[in-house]
Amino acid sequence: MLAFGLVAVSGEPARADYTVIEMNFMMADKNGDLLISKPEYLLVATEDFNKLDLNQDNVLGPDEIGDLAKDPEYLDGDTDKSGALSIEEVIAEKLADFEAADTNKDGALNVDEVTAHEAKTSEGE
Repeated sequence: MLAFGLVAVSGEPARADYTVIEMNFMMADKNGDLLISKPEYLLVATEDFNKLDLNQDNVLGPDEIGDLAKDPEYLDGDTDKSGALSIEEVIAEKLADFEAADTNKDGALNVDEVTAHEAKTSEGE
């Protein structure tokens, strides 16, 4: 059963050496069409936000995310400079990430676009 789900990344037979990016892609691709739509992308972002928002105040503070609060993306996303991220700030940041990753501008992300975007952002570009 697990192998059947793992075919989703490329349409090829399942393999045991998927990258973290490929595994996250498969989990985000809720309908299994080998693309991540904007709603799927935002669904993952809001699910992650809700898991991290331990006190359920709709804000992610440094106490809830630890060292991630020092990450440049966190600091950049804090547009009101409150020291915390609201759900609106997270969604705005994720929409910008989605648009930047969608290099073919078809309104969906394939695994190659996600992999390339992750490589680019990890290099600090």
